[in-house]
Order: sequence, then C-alpha cells, then structure tokens
Amino acid sequence: MRSKMQFKTGIYFSHYECFGHTAHVMAIGEVLKRRFPQGNLFFIQAGIPQPKAQINRVGKVYALPGVLTNRHSFVRFPRQAGTDASGRSQACLNIIARERPDLFITEFFPLGREECRHELILPLIKASAQGSRLWSVAGYPLLTGKDHEWRQKILKLYQKIIILSPPIEKKFIADRLPHVRERQKYSDFFKRNARKIVFAGYLSPRQEVVVDDAATGLLKPPVPKGACRITVVRGGGAYFSKLIAQAIRASDLLGKDYYMTVVAGPSTTPQEWELFSALLSKKKVDNLALHRAVGHYEELIKESDVCVSVASYHTSVMLLKHRKKAVVVPFEGYGVMSFHEQPARAALLKETIGAKILSIRDLTADILAAAVRDVATHRKVSLQIPEEWFRGGEVLDKALSGLYEK
Repeated sequence: MRSKMQFKTGIYFSHYECFGHTAHVMAIGEVLKRRFPQGNLFFIQAGIPQPKAQINRVGKVYALPGVLTNRHSFVRFPRQAGTDASGRSQACLNIIARERPDLFITEFFPLGREECRHELILPLIKASAQGSRLWSVAGYPLLTGKDHEWRQKILKLYQKIIILSPPIEKKFIADRLPHVRERQKYSDFFKRNARKIVFAGYLSPRQEVVVDDAATGLLKPPVPKGACRITVVRGGGAYFSKLIAQAIRASDLLGKDYYMTVVAGPSTTPQEWELFSALLSKKKVDNLALHRAVGHYEELIKESDVCVSVASYHTSVMLLKHRKKAVVVPFEGYGVMSFHEQPARAALLKETIGAKILSIRDLTADILAAAVRDVATHRKVSLQIPEEWFRGGEVLDKALSGLYEK
C-alpha cells in the first residue's frame, strides 16, 4: 500500500437518471479528500452522464462506454448481460489495471444493482489480485434481486461493507418485505456478514449536485409576511411528474396564506417542463415559484415550514436533520417492479417526525392541499432524533484512518 501522501482510491457507481447516487459518491469522495488531501481519487461512472453534476471537481471521472440503462427501464427491467456488457467490463478492467487503486469502492453494489455484476466481476478480481482493498459503501441496507448466491461469492473479495444509515433502517426495510422467506434471507445476510458490516449513520453531501439555473427558474414573487412556506421537491426529477403537477394545482386551493417553492428536478424533461409551465400560467393565486433546479437545496428545506417530497435518501436525511413537518410520497416502483427503500424510509419519517404519507396512485390536488393544511396546523415534530444518526462522515473517516493502523 502506498503512503498516505500517495494514497489512491477508485469509486465505481451506477445510476439511472437519479442524482442521489451521484451526490452519494461525491460525499464519500469529500471524506476521502479530507483524509488523504494529497492522494488521488477517481470515479468510474457506469450510469448516464449528468451534465449538472459537479463530480469532476472532486476527482477524475471515467465514463464506461455505452449506456447501462435509462429512466424508461423503471418500467421494463434491463438485462445488463447484453451485447455491450463485455465491452464495458473490459473498459472497467483496463482502468483498474492502469490506476492500481489502494482502495476500490463500489457504491451500493453488491447490495443492489445486481445487473452491474456482469461488468464488475473481472475488475473486482483484478483489483483484488493487485492488492487493492475492496469496500462497498452503500446508502441503505437494501438487498435487491432474487438470487443471492452470486452476492455471497463476490463478497468474499470484500473486506468491509459500510452502510451510511443508522441500523434502524434495517428494521423498516425488513418490515416491508412481503414474505417470511424474504425476511429470513434478509436477516441471514446481515448475520452472515456481520463482521464486515458497519452501520455508520447518514452522510449528506457538503456541496450540492446541481448549480443554480436562473434560466429555468421562474420569477419569484415576494413571500407574504406570515405565509406558511411550502417546499415541494422530487429529488433529481426522474419520476413522479404527477407530484409536481398536483402541487401546482394545490397551491390555488391553499390560497395566499400558503406560499410554495416547487423544484421539478434537474432530470425534468422538456415535455414535463412544458406541462408544468402551462399549469403555472393558469394559476389564479400568485403564491408559487417554479424552478427546474436549485443549488441551495438543503437551505430551501431548512427554511420551509412544511416540505412535500419523495422519500429519497438525501431529502429524507435533511427532513430528519432539520426536523421538518413533511408530506411524503414514496416511490414504490413502476409496472411489475417494486421497491422497498422509499416506503420503508417513509415509515421511518412517520414514526420519527410525524410525516404524513400519501400514495402517488391516489394523489390529487385536493388530497395534497388537505394534507399540507393538516401537517401545517396539527402535526408535531419529535425533537428526540439521535445525533449518531448523522455521523456517517465521522465513522467513514475513522474506517479510512484504520487502513494505516498497525
């Protein structure tokens, strides 16, 4: 292993068109840069390039050739063992062979994104043979896929699995699993790999993933004194356009006693933006500002009285951190695909800060307006959220320092 001054880390990550995983690896990268300020850091991006991401400010970025998948594959699950898998695997292998990282991190994988194994198995074997330490640093304790045998074989190459959430998330995810056999397999995985697993607590990005985009933000009217400030966000904006549309409609129902700041998300398509702008032009009450993206995401949530959002990782962490009154609409999947992460986190938000949960299937402007009024006037937020839930950066840094302990 190189000296601390020369320490080199590579981070592989995949995503569809969601900014959460990009923000996650940036936050990990920032911890690494603080621990090894003279070291080298590079990223292997397996997903779709995101022009608004500032990840190249943290480290060098290598993009694998071809496309892993896109947002439309939420409807039909992709089969990554396709024609371009071998080429992507070879490209990844070449990067590992050339860079020879001291530490190679895979974000989320192998806990999830099982399709990535087709391009990662050979690079992981190569990295291990070169003497690299292999870690998985995931945001949450979610296991995806039906066949777990491949996961156990791959995990033999890993020395550590750091999960950047408190251990209580494991209980909420287990509760969402529909069958006893699934819950047993889930429990067995964590028991079997307990010596490798560290629940570190949440880690939020220090800098935002997107930059201010004045061209796509509509003019903001003055907020009336005493108005209830509502923030509506849907993360990167890869799904739930209905949430944004119904929020715009609901703002008229709420009236001038409420003021909405709506962020559609940087992945908003031109067609979606056209729809949102058309709805805005039909408003009768001047109580809403619409933005495609903002660079002060956390500050916006912090200053709000009520937040309406999906139950994505970073938004949920901010709701917990600032103990916000919230209406959450968790992403449960498309078509035959189902996801347990956001419904589980929504249940956590309900238990800890009294969030109100709505279903996207039943969402209307009337239902959303009523939920906002209820939360704003009747809900109380717990002040007893453990501080250790937010120490992911400290715990990750301590694990990194352990690489040089004798």
